[in-house]
Amino acid sequence: MQLTRKPVIAVLTVAAGLIVAGCNSESTPSATGAGGTGLAASTAQPVAAKPAPKPTCPLTGKVRAKGQRINRPAVAIKVDNVVGALPQSGVNGADVVVEEEVEGGLTRLMAIFQCNRVAVVGPIRSARISDADVLALLHGSVLGFSGANPKDLPPIRKDSDAALVSPSDAGSIFYRGTEHIAPHNEYSSTHAILRAGLHLRPHLHAPKPLFHYGAISTHARKAHTVAISWPSASASWTWSHGQWLRTQNGSIDRQTDGAQLSARNVVIMRVRLASTGLHDVLGNASPRDVTTGHNPVWVLRNGKMIKGTWSRPSIKDPLTLKDKSGHVIALAPGRTWIELLPAPDKPSRG
Repeated sequence: MQLTRKPVIAVLTVAAGLIVAGCNSESTPSATGAGGTGLAASTAQPVAAKPAPKPTCPLTGKVRAKGQRINRPAVAIKVDNVVGALPQSGVNGADVVVEEEVEGGLTRLMAIFQCNRVAVVGPIRSARISDADVLALLHGSVLGFSGANPKDLPPIRKDSDAALVSPSDAGSIFYRGTEHIAPHNEYSSTHAILRAGLHLRPHLHAPKPLFHYGAISTHARKAHTVAISWPSASASWTWSHGQWLRTQNGSIDRQTDGAQLSARNVVIMRVRLASTGLHDVLGNASPRDVTTGHNPVWVLRNGKMIKGTWSRPSIKDPLTLKDKSGHVIALAPGRTWIELLPAPDKPSRG
């Protein structure tokens, strides 16, 4: 009986040694050395390398498309937004659009292009002191505009770090269109304005991301239509087929190509209006939309609304959006409209 038991014990001993060797990761490199079997090394699974993240556009969070340059400076263009200027051109091509209150309770747009570009944009109108604070978020950009109060320009030059391009600086790149009558008919292209800006400031760089992108906040609540208003203007956003569609002053807001203005995200920031001491030709005060400090914010994305707080301690600081739990509000990749809504107003949800 002992002659038959010894081989069994030997086999069990070898098997146990193999199990121990396979479980001990430190012994794997020497498994083919003295006393090793070589089996542990042959059964190790290779670790797959993670693919490098795809480059994304800084102002949309979208993966760069063919022909887009993520290292290009941003081009901000002031676009008229009164009845005589509608329909506009090129606004749906912007990465970010900012709507601010101007004289008489009307609004004006700043269409910001970085990865995206358009052949026709306008009608282009004049700059405002409020533009300095917004442009500072881009850390050196090109501003295309058509004139300004002489007192508006020093703060913009001082605080925005932008190259300023207007018809008085580069008249050949601006032209009068036939869609509207003056002064609501001045146009250009993003390429021409960028080229003129880089001629003035050759070392401008791409902006840093303005927002975070990711999963929607757990505090989001369903919202189909959201309306906002200024003293002499109104707008509403309706969620439809994966985007927010814009209505202005009760009518569908369309471009000259017939497309309705749209966005993936709408960031409604309550802001304080400050006096500039400036007035238009009709005597209406020219306000400054203050985008430093902190105030409530309402973020629209994916058919929902997230209420929180925006903060920006100084003009040199980035803009931060947080929900009521103190977590950063992430946006969906795509075009974002920033609505600067004067206090104490708030949006209405439908």
